[in-house]
Amino acid sequence: MVSTPKAPKAPDPTQTAAAQTATNVDTAIANAGLSHTNQYTPDGSLEYKVTGNTTMTDQNGKTYQLPTYSAYQTYSPQNQAIYDQTQQTQLGLAKLANDQTGKISGVLGTNVDLSAGNVDKYVNDHWQSGFNNQWDRDQASLDQSLADKGISMGSEAYNNALRDFTTRKQAASDQYLGDMYSNAQNSILTERNQPLNEISALMSGSQVNQPNYVNSPTTQLPTVDQAGLINENYNQQMGAYNQQVAKSNAAMGGLFGLGSALLGGWAMSDRRLKRDVHRIDTTAAGLPVYEYEYVWGGGRQVGFMADEVEAVAPSAVMEGPGGYKMVNYAGVL
Repeated sequence: MVSTPKAPKAPDPTQTAAAQTATNVDTAIANAGLSHTNQYTPDGSLEYKVTGNTTMTDQNGKTYQLPTYSAYQTYSPQNQAIYDQTQQTQLGLAKLANDQTGKISGVLGTNVDLSAGNVDKYVNDHWQSGFNNQWDRDQASLDQSLADKGISMGSEAYNNALRDFTTRKQAASDQYLGDMYSNAQNSILTERNQPLNEISALMSGSQVNQPNYVNSPTTQLPTVDQAGLINENYNQQMGAYNQQVAKSNAAMGGLFGLGSALLGGWAMSDRRLKRDVHRIDTTAAGLPVYEYEYVWGGGRQVGFMADEVEAVAPSAVMEGPGGYKMVNYAGVL
């Protein structure tokens, strides 16, 4: 009988998954390398370097070494000099601010006193003496003026003039105190905030120009469908296998049909009577099976060569008309 082709072995799911994982890891490593673009600007540079590896183990126990990247930013020489100087200045100012903070540590623990009595006291302590000096000079001028007019101290005219002067002075004092009240409040707050403002100013400093980097282009390599390729290859092998099975079945049917159709199963199988010969299969016993056409026509046929059958089964071969050999297909099959 005609031999049956061997079916291809189905892909191992575990090996297929491992192959796909390896492909994915390789693609990821390549994408990472393509995406880390070093950048160089007038203000500084940004570089990516591989500084180590991370070990990853998949579900099958296979390990992969994944590169670990680190980003390094470097200032230009000019910016680095500014940075160093700024750091030194800020350190010095911070120390000075710390010293000042110790000196005014009690300021924040004391409430700001903006009561009327304290504001009046502030006015008296800072500005009232100037107001009083001015009115003292005005009173001296008044006394001199009255004396020049012959009005003596203690007289009714003198007392009336002094009373009017005192009334005007009191009114001016009330007006002056009202005008100076908000100034006194602002002055009290300024004295309270000034040390804090000085510390804040000491803590500020020059700023270094930061390098401006462009967005790195993202390059993504497509992942190869390794599992799909493996399965597609298997499907192609199965297709070829099915075609071979169909062809073997056709050859088997042709041989049996030929053997049963001829009288006693004998048929002319001499090689000299055949043309356009193509080997298409092999029987289980090792006999080649051919497709051919007889020299007198009649369409394509399937069968053996008499000389090859005679070599393994002489009893199945006999000489026919014209000295051409015949094969007993029923006996061979």
